[in-house]
Amino acid sequence: MFNVNIAIIGEMQSFLRMAHEGYDLQQLFCADVSKDFTRQRKLSFPRLILLITRLCKRTLSLELEKFFNDLQAAYTSGPSSLPLPPSSSLLPCTVSAYSQQRKKLHPCFFRIWNDVLCASFYHYTSPEHIRRWHGMRVIAADGSGVALVSTPELKGYFGGQSNQKGEFCGGKIFYYYDVLNHLITDALIAPYRTAELTIAHNRVDALADDSVTVYDRNFCTYRMMALHLWAEREKRFLIRAKEKLRFVRQFLAGEGMDEVVTLRPPNAETIRKMRESGFVVTANTGIRVRLVQVVLPGGGIEVLATNLMAEDGYSAEELKELYFLRWGVETSINLQKNTLMLESFSGMSVVSVEQDFYATVIIANLLMCLLKDAQASLDQQVSPKINNSSGGSERKHLLQVNRNKASFRLKEVLLNLFIIDDPLVILQELHRYFIRDVLPVRKGRSFPRTRKNRKI
Repeated sequence: MFNVNIAIIGEMQSFLRMAHEGYDLQQLFCADVSKDFTRQRKLSFPRLILLITRLCKRTLSLELEKFFNDLQAAYTSGPSSLPLPPSSSLLPCTVSAYSQQRKKLHPCFFRIWNDVLCASFYHYTSPEHIRRWHGMRVIAADGSGVALVSTPELKGYFGGQSNQKGEFCGGKIFYYYDVLNHLITDALIAPYRTAELTIAHNRVDALADDSVTVYDRNFCTYRMMALHLWAEREKRFLIRAKEKLRFVRQFLAGEGMDEVVTLRPPNAETIRKMRESGFVVTANTGIRVRLVQVVLPGGGIEVLATNLMAEDGYSAEELKELYFLRWGVETSINLQKNTLMLESFSGMSVVSVEQDFYATVIIANLLMCLLKDAQASLDQQVSPKINNSSGGSERKHLLQVNRNKASFRLKEVLLNLFIIDDPLVILQELHRYFIRDVLPVRKGRSFPRTRKNRKI
């Protein structure tokens, strides 16, 4: 994987260089291409990108001082591979200068940079090392809320909610996450009132043809399933069905455990929404969907809706296991919110919030790419008896990398990864650090889920 990670970083460096030097790309990423980033300033285009990607979580003046000190150290460690200004401009800039510079940068740069990262991973990783389910990538979809500081600009754009006790400002975040390869393939931050279902409707066409997408029950609608079935190339899906839906109640009332049913638009609103999506349907327009009952460990019953048919080799037990893989997107969101401190934004403007959000996605993806080598080394320590018979120390549990420490160390060496010509030395140093402080994997643990909203 060292070679894969070097290739990924190389592609990201190349794109950063092209965005800095190419006029056409600058038109996409700069507010005013005729004057933005045209002068030799302390925070040039590449420096600004790397500074934002380091995720400034402390006082900005301290972050700027640390950044420029690290930048100077990176210059002295070897020849630079990025078109950065001369090292004579390495004195820290002011917080005001940083705030003014970042206003010139469109947040979409980080979204596209993440696309470069993901495409590089799938391209350079050998097919046998890309984990799949029945030959398909497993993409989990999920959304969450994110708390924001209630400034007039943020409240005016993102909105929020209020009650008799007060009000708050917040945004809605949404992810498509490759749960087997631990990559966020697509992400979006939107105003608080934007429904996750609306975001998913608009992103169906962007799903890869070689993937199956797993959704929670909030996404179980006729429109959602029809958009997957009627895409230019049919998209595979697995959705946990809501118990209160009529077709689910009818299915549970019957004796079948696994049936193919025909669903029709439940109301005029669904027909109108389908026409907004470009499909003319009537009340009799049907779609074929497979419904499967699965028994949960606690004895409960859930219904899964899918277009993965039994005659194509997809058993009910496999579908149950596939749905439980969706939990991976929850752990990814937890990593970003708690370990990478997503909600600790470094600015109070819409642009700065969006920049920080997409930069957090990049760091999360880059971290997971770099952890693969270290985790592979730890996985070789398979059992206490084998380790003990070979003279090693006896271990009760398997091991995993401490992601909290790993993310901190990655941000510390991020400049070196993207500045020096040969990042192999940095990757090797990170590898040694990752496998030094590890955590035990305690399998089989289960905790009761506490529902905050009893209506769900």
